[in-house]
Amino acid sequence: MGVAEIWEKWKVRRALANELSSLDMTQREELARDVCVSEGAFERLYVAGARTDQLERLMCALSLDPEATEIANAGAVTRDMSLVCSGCLMINRCRRELEAGSARQNYNDYCPNALTLNALLDAQILSRLAARNRDRRI
Repeated sequence: MGVAEIWEKWKVRRALANELSSLDMTQREELARDVCVSEGAFERLYVAGARTDQLERLMCALSLDPEATEIANAGAVTRDMSLVCSGCLMINRCRRELEAGSARQNYNDYCPNALTLNALLDAQILSRLAARNRDRRI
């Protein structure tokens, strides 16, 4: 990552922090309540938006559809995974693994969401098997 890219990311995060701080306490509380998280967690998620982009990239690398996952789980699972990502200390490794194309093979070694991702993968496999069995009976 070059200096220009670091500078651009800093400017985006700074703009997000300024935007959030321009809201009054009531507005921040309402926004946090809307997404069912504490105000502190909401602030972390808001400023760490790029990290949730990495979660989506990882899910896609694992052949999981982020939108379908959100719909199937009423947003609870993806919200919780986003919260975990917002405080993750392995963000740089995650980025490197995604850029190198090795995240699919290595995410279990570093990702704090690995258990949840594995459960989603298992559920996806079971769903496909159930659909295949339904189709065979017809």
